[in-house]
Amino acid sequence: MSSAAEARAAPERLIPGDLDTALDLPDWRQRVSWPVSLDAANATSIAQMRRALAWAGALDDRLLRDAALLALPNILGYGRAIVLAAMALRSMKASGARLASRAPEIAYLQTGAGEPPARREPILPSPPIRFEFARRMMRCHSWTGTARLLPAMLAPQAVAVSHNSLLRSEAARARRRVSFRHAESFLNTARRRSAGVSAGPSATDMARSLARAISEGAAPDSVFSRRACILLEAMALPHLEKAVRDLSALRSVALPEEIWSGSGGLYAPRAVGLEVLRRGGRVVRFDHGTPRGFVETAEVNALLEFCVSTDFFLATGGAAEICRANSDDTLQLGDREIAIHGARGDSAFAQVPARRSGRPARSPKRVVYAPTMLMGFRRGLPVQPPDAVYLDWQMRVAEMLGDLPVELVCQPHPEGLLRGRPHPLEKLATTVRGNFERQVEQADIFI
Repeated sequence: MSSAAEARAAPERLIPGDLDTALDLPDWRQRVSWPVSLDAANATSIAQMRRALAWAGALDDRLLRDAALLALPNILGYGRAIVLAAMALRSMKASGARLASRAPEIAYLQTGAGEPPARREPILPSPPIRFEFARRMMRCHSWTGTARLLPAMLAPQAVAVSHNSLLRSEAARARRRVSFRHAESFLNTARRRSAGVSAGPSATDMARSLARAISEGAAPDSVFSRRACILLEAMALPHLEKAVRDLSALRSVALPEEIWSGSGGLYAPRAVGLEVLRRGGRVVRFDHGTPRGFVETAEVNALLEFCVSTDFFLATGGAAEICRANSDDTLQLGDREIAIHGARGDSAFAQVPARRSGRPARSPKRVVYAPTMLMGFRRGLPVQPPDAVYLDWQMRVAEMLGDLPVELVCQPHPEGLLRGRPHPLEKLATTVRGNFERQVEQADIFI
């Protein structure tokens, strides 16, 4: 029986546990609920990340420690979902509710039957790179201009291996020659040279010890806790094996002494940066999206950026100061200090006028509502509600805004589960797709 059929068979007590199961039900909005509060979910997830960082820091072998740091963003993205699902199932069992979901991890947590599923795919996969050399030239030209392009490409002092708007603006201002080469290019070269190399038994031992560390808090002393630990080990193993193989392979590849990149959470720039650090080089990362430090999760900053960098740039000096104040030095692995810098603004927002006094007042006011993405079977930190609950919340907000005397425009996140699919918000208000920055200038109120 499908998860949606189960829900129809037991309408009073069955809760949809994923977006597709919910959307298959005509009355899904009357069913959505979740037994684990966001406070409890965040506290559990923060403790889980701290244990993961402590586990990685206790690894004596440099290759294995770096492999752990390389793999942990993917492992914890899925690992949070497993642990929080185990907590929810334990609460539902006590209350008599049942969870309907298409996620194979949920089925395993409920029954323990069959082989434990293991998600191998990266959370943020690298897109294919076509016309690589031409793209390298175009990326480099975006900050050098024509006059500085050839010197930067022929005799670089630093190499950008990914990019974002903040990196581009700082590279344009820099008095240094910064070229560009995709991190995936370095990694693919390494993989070709070491095809068939095994990760060895060490990854198996790592997966087992990591699973024990990060399964704490997953419905303790219950069958769900034991099954969660099995799922975590099965999921972590292929990610750790891949990380060990890739970092071993990168040791044979010529790399720049200094690299620049966007977020350290992306796999290929993270891998290249870890190897540059091992050689004593400099790794400069540039903030993307939410300014690090504005959300009080020092653990996320430590794992994604600070543990894999020597320098980290935020858009402004004020943002950098907030980030420093909200950092936790106890989470930094090794004896290397991270230098946090403030830049001179993010060019992505340069087109937004600082004042709008010259524009006539508009009635009704234009309100842009831009909720974040629906994530599937993974959980970020800070933890947001499960997809079905969060979509219901988005629709409630849009409905309330639609009752006001305003011009409402909904701008769903361009990524996530509903990318390329109709969004339920389209039934409630004018809905546009694409980058939300394009709507900022036109909005009187941005939510």
